[in-house]
Amino acid sequence: MEKYAVIMAGGTGSRLWPLSREEKPKQFIAVEHGECMLLRTAERICEMIPSENCYVITNETLFDITRNTLEGIIPAANIILEPSRKNTAACIAYASLLLKKRIGLGLLCFVPADSYVKDTAAYKEAIELAYQAAEEKNGLVVIGIPPKYPATGYGYIYMGAKIKGKRKVVQVKKFVEKPKLKTAVKYLESGKYLWNSGIVVMSTDAASTALESLLPNHYHLIMAAVNANDGQDSGTEIKEAYDALPNISFDKGVLEKSDSICAVKGYFDWDDIGNIDALSTTFGMDENGNSVRGSFQGLDTTGSVIYSDCGLIATIGVENMIVAVTQDAVLVCPRDRVQDVKSLVELLKKNGYENLT
Repeated sequence: MEKYAVIMAGGTGSRLWPLSREEKPKQFIAVEHGECMLLRTAERICEMIPSENCYVITNETLFDITRNTLEGIIPAANIILEPSRKNTAACIAYASLLLKKRIGLGLLCFVPADSYVKDTAAYKEAIELAYQAAEEKNGLVVIGIPPKYPATGYGYIYMGAKIKGKRKVVQVKKFVEKPKLKTAVKYLESGKYLWNSGIVVMSTDAASTALESLLPNHYHLIMAAVNANDGQDSGTEIKEAYDALPNISFDKGVLEKSDSICAVKGYFDWDDIGNIDALSTTFGMDENGNSVRGSFQGLDTTGSVIYSDCGLIATIGVENMIVAVTQDAVLVCPRDRVQDVKSLVELLKKNGYENLT
């Protein structure tokens, strides 16, 4: 089967506020050599898959910034537009059914736009193995990362038996939501769990079958809209379908309900950059344990994450803190409270600061 890739790039990344905003979400934040995560993801994928077989699905409000970011890499005609944000179940269902209408039978690899990867060779190897497994099993395949520490910000995959003849492919027993620290430590020590990278590979037929069986509402509403538009990603039918869909993730709607999923172990360094603390992994670390991007001077400042895109940050006696400054907002919080940034963004919206979110 011919291989295709779909980069999922429609999220808002509210946990990275104030760096990430609705009009410029986290996938557009520069992380390495001035390049953003979306661009780096597209470059990695296009080294494996011809650019004409690479697609991006994003919110229609992000079309211009997406097109400009990927100019010369992925054709603008391959940008699929969602009329609203309805989580990854709608995103994957829409792209799968739309591409099945356009290309017929093919292998689809869904890749989050906001993952940070350094070891591209091991990354490509894992995706190739996932393509092979998806074609051989005619089912759904996910890529899991052997955990390096007891992360509480990632979902986990509980591994079952190895697939015969496949050293790095295992059956999936179940998917587990983000655990508490004590549970995450047990997962790490057991050696039976993987981090869920969010990368899913399946054929267009397998996607259709899974959606029709496990998310019939998504399947029928989106299929009717796709057929009504003859495979084009526009029209009132698509908007009406999205308006009727619940906000649910593909993990909850499909992966957690299926009993026939495989996982490929991906031995590459990976981070989903879910918050500013995680973004620090791309900054490196100075002699005081600070991760810095921008202009900074500190006195007795250790173990902190400092980000500025508009001027000097100066600190005294700061330890294990996050200080992020943009043109119109400042965030200061302890590193161990970074998960609460999303709640802070909701508070800003509630109190009339929507223009800053």
